[in-house]
Amino acid sequence: MRSFLNLKNLIFLLAPFSIFSCVNLKTVQGFSNTSSTGLQQFEEIHYTFLDHCQDRCFEIAVHEFQLERELECECGDFISADSVTQVIYSTINGYLLGLGELAQNNLTTYRTNDLNVALTAQQLGPVSIDESVVGAFSALSNTLLRSTTDFYRRRKIASYIEQANDPLQVLLKKFEQIVQANLKGELQFKKERLYGNFIELKLNNTLESDFEKRKAGEDYYNALLEINRLEKMIDIYAKSLHEIADGHQVLYDKRDKLSLKDLAVDLMDYSSEIQVLYTEFNKLNQ
Repeated sequence: MRSFLNLKNLIFLLAPFSIFSCVNLKTVQGFSNTSSTGLQQFEEIHYTFLDHCQDRCFEIAVHEFQLERELECECGDFISADSVTQVIYSTINGYLLGLGELAQNNLTTYRTNDLNVALTAQQLGPVSIDESVVGAFSALSNTLLRSTTDFYRRRKIASYIEQANDPLQVLLKKFEQIVQANLKGELQFKKERLYGNFIELKLNNTLESDFEKRKAGEDYYNALLEINRLEKMIDIYAKSLHEIADGHQVLYDKRDKLSLKDLAVDLMDYSSEIQVLYTEFNKLNQ
């Protein structure tokens, strides 16, 4: 009878820790899912490096009165820049989705064929890929590939987080740079080009009637409003990437103490901030 009571007391003592650990894994799952949802807003930024290249190409052709049956634009590097950006985005998203599944004690279901690419150090139009990014991509890709085996169950989640953090931080920083510096930089270039064209029309007295002048001004400001909207979306998106990186760093720092209460509070704070940014982004996307 005494041994039964001792066992019963032991179960009673351990039960809160087991429940609390489960709750915190749900918090990890919530952070990973919120982060993935925020990250996927990249697909709602409807402007690419190829778009920029084609816009510039078309505008030059119109300005120089070139009339072709099919306009040939040299956009190979810009297409490659979009491809590399997509690879980095997909790899980060694959990790976050995998983290959420592992927190549910599931095997990850990330499609490994997405990683069958060769990322090399090179300059692709406005995007520069250096060896640190190549190494980070390789390391995180390998972690993702291993996570599809029985080795990575929930009991291995701390190891998953540990192996992924350094390369994830590198890729998130690079991805933020690509979006906020490179892609937004192309929008800045487009804005300056738009203004220059309008001023040229004005100075050359190309616009004769008041109607033509008002129409040109209206077109200019409508285009400017659209560029400003995209720039604001990019700024908000970049902030969410920063929050994801900081949140995961906290998760990494406390990876061996996943049952701590303050970890759950910290992750909930980051999840809430990402959700706020998600809402602000969607308001601009309506």
